[in-house]
Amino acid sequence: MGFDYQRAVMLQRILSERVLAELDSFPRIDPSRIRSVAGVDASYRGGVQVGSAVLMDYRAKMLLAYTCLASKPPIPYVPGLLAFREAPVYIKALHRLPAKPDIILVDGHGLSHPRAFGIATHIGLVLSTPSIGVAKKPLYGEVEEVNGRKLVRAHGRIVGEVVETNQGSEIYVSIGYLIRLEDAMEVVRHLMEPGLKLPLPIHLADNYSRSKCIKELRL
Repeated sequence: MGFDYQRAVMLQRILSERVLAELDSFPRIDPSRIRSVAGVDASYRGGVQVGSAVLMDYRAKMLLAYTCLASKPPIPYVPGLLAFREAPVYIKALHRLPAKPDIILVDGHGLSHPRAFGIATHIGLVLSTPSIGVAKKPLYGEVEEVNGRKLVRAHGRIVGEVVETNQGSEIYVSIGYLIRLEDAMEVVRHLMEPGLKLPLPIHLADNYSRSKCIKELRL
């Protein structure tokens, strides 16, 4: 059976209502209790989707493990439905890590999405794990300057923040699932390194999907 666009959109709307209703009850996260974080990303080679998940020690910012997975993309790229194309390979790659991360960072958006259900929210909800979306480009929402901060408002809520990197570029951090914006920002800032455009776990996952994974999977 082919992919049902309308059904996917309806599913996003139904699940986003649940997430937005839970937003104020998301617990605070004590950074001192974060042990490990994961980052996911994918590249494409000859029509094959190469996904990678990396597991890192949060405090030491040291790589603990990584996984590689190749699959055929289940659907073509459809704006607003990236999760249905890439989340399956990310979730499988995350399941292959030796331990469950405390937080997952995803190259993409969370609640700053037209239906408040971007790929970071999708993955966090499926895995019942705090998740953060980090993207290099905006997707949805209005930017408001508040006390020197560039906050992203969407669906009547503050769901993200625009951050200037030390490279002079901007990244768009958004709530995925089970995390408050202030805690997401602290995690992202801790994991940024000089010279990187994205937090270290996502940067490594991107690099591995383009190099190590391709060699290991013999693509």
